[in-house]
Amino acid sequence: MSKPRISFLSQNEIEAIHNASLKALERTGIKVMSEQALDLLKKAGAKVDYASNHVSIPGNLVEEALEMAPKTMKYCGRNPKYDFVLNKQETHFLATGNPPLIIDGETGECRYSTAEDIARCLVVADYLNHVDLVWPFGTDLNVPGPMLHIVDMYTALCNTEKHFEGDTVTAEEAQYQLEIAATIVGGREELKKRPIISTVICTISPLVFDKGMTEASIEYARAGAPVVIYPMPAAGQLSPATMAGTMVVNTVEFLGSLVIQELASSGAPVVWAPSCGTVNFKTGRRKWGPESSLMSLGIAQLARHYGLPTQRGGLGSSSKLLDAQAGYQKAISLIPSLLLTPDIAGGIAGLGPGTCLETMVIDNEIIDYALRYVEGLEVNDDTLALDVIDKVGPGGHFLGEKHTLQHFREGWMPEITDMETFEVWEKEGSKSIAQVAKEKTKEILATHKVEPIPEDVQKEVSRILKRAEAELL
Repeated sequence: MSKPRISFLSQNEIEAIHNASLKALERTGIKVMSEQALDLLKKAGAKVDYASNHVSIPGNLVEEALEMAPKTMKYCGRNPKYDFVLNKQETHFLATGNPPLIIDGETGECRYSTAEDIARCLVVADYLNHVDLVWPFGTDLNVPGPMLHIVDMYTALCNTEKHFEGDTVTAEEAQYQLEIAATIVGGREELKKRPIISTVICTISPLVFDKGMTEASIEYARAGAPVVIYPMPAAGQLSPATMAGTMVVNTVEFLGSLVIQELASSGAPVVWAPSCGTVNFKTGRRKWGPESSLMSLGIAQLARHYGLPTQRGGLGSSSKLLDAQAGYQKAISLIPSLLLTPDIAGGIAGLGPGTCLETMVIDNEIIDYALRYVEGLEVNDDTLALDVIDKVGPGGHFLGEKHTLQHFREGWMPEITDMETFEVWEKEGSKSIAQVAKEKTKEILATHKVEPIPEDVQKEVSRILKRAEAELL
């Protein structure tokens, strides 16, 4: 099978970025705000200055961490039929939206999300065949801050049977999230075997590691649940103006975090989510352009060199509407991403200002198209079909041939994309893709049922949530 692939950095360039990152980790160092993490690094042989929270990490610690980190890992859903493995062979898709705002499909209004909005998004994500895991689609503003990420996680697990990737900003939050997840799957050991949750930890560019998120990641590492490291330097602002320099900062932040995870628990599952932005120097705002994709693709090559799982945006758009810009930006960003086969690609349901249910349905169709594109084509005696061409001959047709029956399903078949003539489209109501997606969304919400968490487990989780409220509030 001939499959299109991207590989634009040479081996020498990959090694140059790696070596520069090792030098920066040891020479420039990083700032780690967690004393717990500083203790781990000090004990392992890093040079630690507790007064300034400064750490210099020697290259041998990085190499050891790269050896310890698993190269494949299992992501599990509440329902085992949604389990999958990150093994660099195929891409799995993450519905992320763009919280905390929701773009209301009925009114077009962009507003803060409600608990009902979040549940509706999760049900649609649970239905769609290309969504493998979910992120919080919004924020229930009625939930107090210290409980927010815990409630987000439980809300998600109640409304989808797929894997949940969320956020946590303190060790205490992480502990309660892990306790709830363990209660649902049947205990801590079972959670280690079947992690139904993972967490995203962001570094603070340039080269700073937050106390709360770092200590939360240590809790996840010790529980055997995946940690997604998400450095976000922006060229010219939070990293050098050059793409190569920004890639070095991103790599330094990832490798520093990787060392901490592996020191906390050898073999801790870690995923690299490189996010490299650029800056609009007229406004000072971060922006996403072709340079962002180039840097992320380059780092994906470096991650593949390390043998580590990766996650990247995939379906990004800055459009404020469900319009042509949203479509072309998402398609243009997704296809190059898939050519490097990241383990996870996100962005499903997101538009510039917020989350959009109808966009999620359209994104599922874009993914379907893109997957067929990157599948490539096969050239052999059967597909060259000379015998069939000879049989049919000039002026004939191939509709009745056995060969056609054997192969016609290989052609891409859309679910919501219109490919009819103008007359047929007009007869069927002259619907835009946004209208078709809205109708499909309503159909899903009316018919799709998510298997609920058992009642006895819900009662136990309620007790955990009350205990969390008493402690955290």
